[in-house]
Amino acid sequence: MFEKIIGILLSAITFISSTILGVTPKYEAFSNIAYGAGERNIIDIYVPAKAYEKEANGCILFIHGGSWSSGSKDEMKGECVALANEGYITATMSYTLINDENRDTYSVMTVLDEITQAIDAIKKFSDEKGLNITKLATSGYSAGAHLSMLYSYARPEESAIPLAFAANKVGPSDFTTEAWGEAGPRIAKMLAGAALTEQYMNEGKEKELIELVSPVYYVNENSIPSLLAYGGKDKTVPVGNANSVKNAFEEAGAVYDFILFPLSDHILIFAPFSSVQYNLKLKDYCNKYFP
Repeated sequence: MFEKIIGILLSAITFISSTILGVTPKYEAFSNIAYGAGERNIIDIYVPAKAYEKEANGCILFIHGGSWSSGSKDEMKGECVALANEGYITATMSYTLINDENRDTYSVMTVLDEITQAIDAIKKFSDEKGLNITKLATSGYSAGAHLSMLYSYARPEESAIPLAFAANKVGPSDFTTEAWGEAGPRIAKMLAGAALTEQYMNEGKEKELIELVSPVYYVNENSIPSLLAYGGKDKTVPVGNANSVKNAFEEAGAVYDFILFPLSDHILIFAPFSSVQYNLKLKDYCNKYFP
């Protein structure tokens, strides 16, 4: 629900700027590109006109939130359009959601496989259009931020396009009770999937199962630079997640920037200064780590 509200607001702002203010979009949208066989395996790509003139490009892949059980790529359209108008190639993907029908077989590892497939599709699109996308960043909100972090830290070698950085907002990073509370391990079991959970639980390895789906346990000195944003009053993704991922980067000596929205809950509003900080730092990351 929160992510849908944000997507609607961002899309409304984009509509106002382009229609009422007479601003001509500086990008072309390519919608519903299939990246896999699943019904939700589709991706949208936004290409600025100037991208065709560059020798090489970067691309930011946005991953929507929704508690791993709802949402779609359309909710990240506002983010894509805003940065496409700034001259960056962007993309947004839908992915398999957990629901009552697949709850016994669902695994977040399947979604990570889908991210690999989506990046493969971006690479193919880049080659066909002559865009030469040589660097890719992942970005997400809430559950999407969790997926972005988990993929970027655990599976960077699977990406067909080298990963340059990650930029994520209010992402679940650590499902231990210390970081999350009693709900953390339950969420970890849900994400791991029934078969995997049974295997780990039968072997008395609950700690290993939690670490398997928690991004912080993959952070190391070689992890890609990361921009992290969290709300100081967030009860949906408890503040322990922010502290845990900060500590992981500090201990690893990896590059990161942390933006706190001190009075914000999970939606990250009512903090214009923090929003400006985040947006400026995101552009700085694009300028620094993209070709």
